[in-house]
Amino acid sequence: MSSEAGRRNRSVWTSWSPLYVLGVAGLVTSFACVAVPGSGDASTGQAPSATRTASPSATSTTTPATSLPDPVRFISQNCSGKPSTTAARALGGYYTLRVAPSWTDTGDYVHTESLLLELTPPASYGNSPTRIRFLALPYDVKADFGSQATAHSIALEDATTHQHFSGPGTTATLVTDCFVGAEPAAVFGYADGNEHGYWLLTVHHNRLLGVRLFGTGGIGEQAIDDALGMIGSIAWTF
Repeated sequence: MSSEAGRRNRSVWTSWSPLYVLGVAGLVTSFACVAVPGSGDASTGQAPSATRTASPSATSTTTPATSLPDPVRFISQNCSGKPSTTAARALGGYYTLRVAPSWTDTGDYVHTESLLLELTPPASYGNSPTRIRFLALPYDVKADFGSQATAHSIALEDATTHQHFSGPGTTATLVTDCFVGAEPAAVFGYADGNEHGYWLLTVHHNRLLGVRLFGTGGIGEQAIDDALGMIGSIAWTF
């Protein structure tokens, strides 16, 4: 597999808004359950990749720790939750979603080109700052990860190499699978310094989309519920 720099040079995609995050650094990458297909018109087309593994598989560089965000919290609802009744918001021509009430837009769309949307919940949710980021990563999946690449295999690489995280002591859980907008997705929990969160990836029409939910020291239950509702509202527009 080629280096991230090589992948970026080969990528023919650019973001709709003025990535990267997970280059992103404080981010990463996760993020729906990416998978989380939810309500709304979701595409049922399969991404150009091999069959995904339906059960949790995998290996990270460390043994999953109980102190890390447990991805089962995501997959128990198939990376989806009850969407809010707010109007659907279009994100860069990739998909629409319904933003949870009381979350505010705090994104820097000038210096992080892959960022489609960043939201911050009320301080009462705790673990401030808690944020969720929706990303369109600058990769051509087949060219950059191989013709057999899947959301699971790409997430497994991230969980193992930590290339999209800033801290040298990053730890991650096992990778587990779900769906986002009817597309196979993969998610894992991580700790990067004092930041704890979830990184979710999905592939749609050869594009790699991510959702990263994170907070200082952890993530409150209300934040997780709201995030799952937003992920569950994703409806593809390309």
